[in-house]
Amino acid sequence: MMLKPYLFFVALVFISPIKAQDTFDLAQAIAYGIKNGYSVLNAATDIELAQKRAAEIRGIGIPQVNAEAGYQNFLQVPVSVIEASAFNPQAPEGTYLRIPFGVKHNMSYGFTASWLAFNGEYLVAVQANKVFLELSKSGLRKSEIEIKESITRAYQTVLVLNENKRLLQDNINALDQSIAETDAYFKEGFIEELDLDRLKLLRKNLSTALSTLEQQTLIAEQFLKFSMGYDVNAPIKLIEKLEDRINQASTGVDEVPAFQPDANIDNVMLKQAMTLQKFEIKRQKAAFLPTFSTYYTWRESRITNEGDKLFDPLFKVPGGTIIGLNLSVPVFKGLSQRARMQQAELNLKKLETSQTQAQQGLALQSSQSFIAYKASLNAFQQSKESVELAQRIRDKARIKFKEGVGSSVELLQAENEFLSAQGAYIEAVRQLIDNRVSLDKNLNKF
Repeated sequence: MMLKPYLFFVALVFISPIKAQDTFDLAQAIAYGIKNGYSVLNAATDIELAQKRAAEIRGIGIPQVNAEAGYQNFLQVPVSVIEASAFNPQAPEGTYLRIPFGVKHNMSYGFTASWLAFNGEYLVAVQANKVFLELSKSGLRKSEIEIKESITRAYQTVLVLNENKRLLQDNINALDQSIAETDAYFKEGFIEELDLDRLKLLRKNLSTALSTLEQQTLIAEQFLKFSMGYDVNAPIKLIEKLEDRINQASTGVDEVPAFQPDANIDNVMLKQAMTLQKFEIKRQKAAFLPTFSTYYTWRESRITNEGDKLFDPLFKVPGGTIIGLNLSVPVFKGLSQRARMQQAELNLKKLETSQTQAQQGLALQSSQSFIAYKASLNAFQQSKESVELAQRIRDKARIKFKEGVGSSVELLQAENEFLSAQGAYIEAVRQLIDNRVSLDKNLNKF
């Protein structure tokens, strides 16, 4: 009986080896990096550490129970020599008794339960831990933003290098055709060998530039994989088109962008750090408050000279049951505690100054990123027009050279101008998409 086509397909899927993903568009690369990026993984671990730290501190306020047990076997029971008359007045003078002090087998056991009923520093620490956990979560968010930015820049760099390689290869192919035609003219005696050598030199320079670009592309791809947390030695294929990135970078920006420095992750984390520092001040002040705790203790012993009777109720000796309260009131702690509190207040003052500086810095950075973006957008548009103009000049120079009315110098100059215009265009593209990343980051779009 033959399998139906769809059943055969399902069977094939399950028996075929699973291949790791090696094809990414930008969104997929970012998603992979957020899941596997090294800094993100560490930031996620920091959240777990913060949660465990919170549990550790909360545990201090939970009643503690300690059980204890001990056993002693006196191989030689201590003995004291005492005059017999101390026990028997009728005993002859000079008569002494050897009396053992203790028994051979001693076993004790019990437990103590304690509870920290009130401690100001503990209560403040519990409150501060909530903010510390939020700070750790903000740290994860910051790592994700940095991963997105890093991957976007690296991905776009690879696209730019690949486009540059393509343009160079196209120029080399066109130049090869020109060299072949020029060589035919030289063999027929229509041009000098110098004209042919000039084109060959230009071709050689382009080949060298292409080799350099191939190495740069390899390095850029490895950096992209490293940023993603991807195996740097594994193959990867980028399916995003540079044209799409250019179109995205060229549009969607308001004439007056609405920057929101307060929403910036660095500013958010700085505010959380200030809140933690305020809790530190409260903790130092709480050190002047009393501490109140309670405890309950139960003890019991077994004492006998015969080891097989340790568990005989006859030799059970109550060790005492105690319930108690402890109140500790700091009266004078020198000047060190006050100095620590003043240090905490000064650190808060520094953070307040840092916050003002950060807000001003973010405002300046945002303004600069918008100005740089507008300048790069203008440069891109101009460079695009320059390439079109240089291409028309080069095409005309080639036609004139083929018809014998143009010189090789004129052709070579046109080729160099076209290559220069293309190089300026590639650099303008790189700056445009790179500056758009900076602008988007300052607009909190990551």
